[in-house]
Amino acid sequence: MGGMEIQADPNQVRDNRGFTERALGDPVNLQPSRSQCMSQTQDQREANKRAAHQVYDVWDGGDIEALDDIITEDVVFHGPEPVGTVHGREAYKDNLRMIRAGFPDLSFEAHDVVAEGDTVMANCTFGGTHNGELMGIEPTGTSVEVRWFGSYRFDDGELVEVTGLPDLFGAFLQVGAIDPPGSPSTTEAENKEIARTYAQEVISEGNLALIDELFADDYVEYNSALPEPIQGPEGVKEYVTTLRSAVPDIDCVVEDLIAEGDMVVRRDQATGTHEGGFMGVEATGKAVVEGHHIHRIEDGQFVESWAQNDVMGLLMQLGAVEPPGE
Repeated sequence: MGGMEIQADPNQVRDNRGFTERALGDPVNLQPSRSQCMSQTQDQREANKRAAHQVYDVWDGGDIEALDDIITEDVVFHGPEPVGTVHGREAYKDNLRMIRAGFPDLSFEAHDVVAEGDTVMANCTFGGTHNGELMGIEPTGTSVEVRWFGSYRFDDGELVEVTGLPDLFGAFLQVGAIDPPGSPSTTEAENKEIARTYAQEVISEGNLALIDELFADDYVEYNSALPEPIQGPEGVKEYVTTLRSAVPDIDCVVEDLIAEGDMVVRRDQATGTHEGGFMGVEATGKAVVEGHHIHRIEDGQFVESWAQNDVMGLLMQLGAVEPPGE
C-alpha cells in the first residue's frame, strides 16, 4: 500500500480468523459492580436475619408447625450435653416441644443479631416458669431466665444447621436440679440425720457396723475427755466400745441439732448405769453427762469433730472428785 501505515481502529475487534469488524457498541461488563455486590450482600444478610427472627418467633410463640416453612427436612441441631446433636426437622420440633412442656409460658427474645454470608448469630434470652416435667426434673414452679447463644446457617432462605448454647447450668441451678460447684455434697438436713444416726444408732444402740459407713478413713476427733485425738473409724470403734462397756445401757438423747453448710452442731444428754471402769473410776451405778459436738461432714461422712463433754459434772456424779471449796 505504498508504505502507508494503517492505524488500527479502536472500535474494531479481531476474530479468531484474523479478520476485523467494527464493534456494535461499548463492551458489556459481565462482572457485577462493587455497589451491586454490596447490595446483594446486604440483601442476603437481611433475608437471613428475617428468617432467623421467624425461628425466634416460633420459640417465643409456640407455633411449632410453622417450622415446616422455615427449616429443611434434614436440619441438624448441635446442642450442649446432655442434649447433644439432633438430626431432622421432626426431631428438632420434638426437642422444642419438650422444652415448652417444661416451660409452658416460655419466652424467647433476640438481643444482638449479627449476619454474614449464610450465617446468623444471636445473643438471646430464654425465660419461663418451670411448671412441667423436663428431662426427668419434676416441676418446681421456679421462674427461670438464662442466656441462649445461637448460630444459624441458611441455604436459600431455609435453616439447615443450628448450633445452640443455652446456659443449661444456670437453668438447672435455678430450678435446684444441681448444686453449685464446691457446695456440700449432702444437704444440711442429710448432715443432721447423719449426726443423729451416730448418737442414736451407734452410741445408744451399739451398732458398730455403721461406723465404717459414717466416718471417713482420715477422720479426727478432738475430745476434751480424752488425752489424744480419736483417729479414723477404728479409733471411733474403740471409743464407743469402751464407753458402752462402762455404761451398757447408755441412752444418748439429742436435745438440739442445727446445721449450716457442711457443719453440724449437736447437743445431747447421755444417761445410763455406770457398771464398768471409765476414766479411772470404778462402777458407781449412776451416770448422767451433757455433751456438745461440732461435726464437719463431707460426702456423707464425718471428717472432723470437736467434742466438749461435762467431764467435771460426770466425775462429781461418779464421786471421783469433790466440788471445789468442799
